[in-house]
Amino acid sequence: MSNPQLSVVIVGGGFSGTVLAAQLQRRAPDLRVAIIDKAFSPGRGLAYGTENRCHLLNVPAGNMSALPEEPDHFLCWARANYDGSVQARSFLPRELYGRYVGSLLEQAIAAADGGTFQWIQGAALSLTPTHTKVKLELSDGRELLADTVVLAMGNFPPANPKIPGLTECSKRYVPFAWSAAALEDIPKNGSVLLIGSGLTSLDLAIGLKSKGFAGRIHILSRRGLIPQRHQQTRPWPQFWDQRCPRTTRGLLRLIRQQVKTASEAGVDWRAVVDALRPVTQRIWQSLSLNERRRFLRHVRSFWEVHRHRIAPEIGDLIADLVDEGQIRLYAGRVTTCQEHRDRVEIKFTDRRSGVQRQIRVDRVINCTGSESDCRRIEDPLITSLFAQGLARPDPLFLGLDVDEEGALFDCRRTPSQSLYAIGPARKGCLWETTAVPEIRAQASQLAEHLVSRLSKRTRYAGGTLSEAAV
Repeated sequence: MSNPQLSVVIVGGGFSGTVLAAQLQRRAPDLRVAIIDKAFSPGRGLAYGTENRCHLLNVPAGNMSALPEEPDHFLCWARANYDGSVQARSFLPRELYGRYVGSLLEQAIAAADGGTFQWIQGAALSLTPTHTKVKLELSDGRELLADTVVLAMGNFPPANPKIPGLTECSKRYVPFAWSAAALEDIPKNGSVLLIGSGLTSLDLAIGLKSKGFAGRIHILSRRGLIPQRHQQTRPWPQFWDQRCPRTTRGLLRLIRQQVKTASEAGVDWRAVVDALRPVTQRIWQSLSLNERRRFLRHVRSFWEVHRHRIAPEIGDLIADLVDEGQIRLYAGRVTTCQEHRDRVEIKFTDRRSGVQRQIRVDRVINCTGSESDCRRIEDPLITSLFAQGLARPDPLFLGLDVDEEGALFDCRRTPSQSLYAIGPARKGCLWETTAVPEIRAQASQLAEHLVSRLSKRTRYAGGTLSEAAV
């Protein structure tokens, strides 16, 4: 495979990249598309690569279609390929959803006779724009030429917390919760500290329990908040419009007023949060840069535990583990970490009392959120883009700076004609861009945009009009 001519190369084969490829193949079966990914199979990524059947989707099946034009697509697939009794309100295994996403691409490839799509197992090291193409260099020395490159790299591993002595605990500290050895060789009746109390921590707690772990699970974060559970409730009408407050404080007051009114009407607060789902991106874009910073500093943690909820079954299990004392939750800031011969000693300042406390555990696992500051990401392709001035971080360092179509802005803030991003990389522009409903819409819109652009490029390739004039 030496310099194959491709229309679109997608870097990343998780949900974002796979669904984009499927949408492209559906719209233009003759388009030559390739996905570059280290994995063997499409659609899994970190989110759906788990093999633990106890790891459930945190959105009910009825809302998990990968195709915005077919809202019941996943529900129908699950009934045909998993269990005919699946309901729209069911919370299904994440591993199953990975198989579903992979099947979308398989169907698109079959419809295109399979000859126009390539799955390339490997890693992209760098890219270089040429006069009319983009050249990608892979880790095994291969080179690809493409008209367009889309970054669908998903979530990056978290940064190490800035805790004195933590990284020196090499034998007992796991910097990445999803590494293969994270839960291996822990004494059955031992103890574990999970740094961070979000969805990843709960996944790890469930994973430990499914392995028969009978020891103590300590979960520590700055605020000590864990995701709320899903609960059925009546819907609440959309209440946000362009006349609503453009400040974090004003929006918080508005939401609290709506929750109070909903409660008086017998409607749960979850319905109020869900009512904002279709307009969250517009709310974010209506805020000034300073107000977005204020949201991140003061409200982000509270928003995320109410917005990104867990399946009721998982919520029940976590509540039982807390009640039984197997899980202990702490709010505070770790000050030091020191490895002894048999255990790790962690000292932290309790947020509520200000008292210095300490715990001893057999393993410390980093379950903090993914790193979004691209300046700190140790990825050769991102480094290559920055070094050439082909990309830049967004002003809040939540991802890459992009325009409304997802085109990368270069160092002069000129939108690229051939480089795009999809998924979490667009968080600075959209905020909500990590869940299926938002990404499936992005994939559909970006596929439409790329097919239109590439058809114009082909149409005028031999004529007197340049693409820039089109």
